[in-house]
This record gives sequence, C-alpha cells and structure tokens, in this order.
Amino acid sequence: RKWVSLEPIFGRGAMPHEAARFERVDTEFRSLLLSVADNPRVLSILRTPNLPETLATIQDQLERCQKALADFLEDKRQRFPRFYFIGDDD
Repeated sequence: RKWVSLEPIFGRGAMPHEAARFERVDTEFRSLLLSVADNPRVLSILRTPNLPETLATIQDQLERCQKALADFLEDKRQRFPRFYFIGDDD
C-alpha cells in the first residue's frame, strides 16, 4: 500500500534525493512481483532466496521515503499555511 501511494510522487522526480532511494526500492519490488507473476504458487514464492530480509528492507526503505515526504510537506506547511488544508495523500 505504501508503494502504491509513493510511486506517483517519486516516479515524477519529486524530491530528487529520495527519488533515487525510491527507484532502488521500486526496481526491487517490481522484480519480486514479476517473479511471483511467473510462478504464483506459494511454495515457490517461499523458496525465493532471502525473501524475509528483502521484504523487510523494502518496508524499511519505503518508511524512510514516507518520512522524508512527511518532513518535506511539513516544511512547506510551515512556509505556506494554506497547505495545511492539503492531506499527505493528496
């Protein structure tokens, strides 16, 4: 769910420093999804090397991207109070 909400933001090149991090996560996540699409059987997915570590790393990196976005938006809200009416998902 986090990836889905962050992909449109970082996919357009917003926040260049974090965009590189998100691009690495995006590549890894899409690669994992392609392997699942090729063979959707649960047992074959569970045999993926380092799957728990990979998923934990992806989750951690997405949380870092989310935090960077929240900090960015908070900074903008401090400068432009009208942005308080815009939610983080918008």
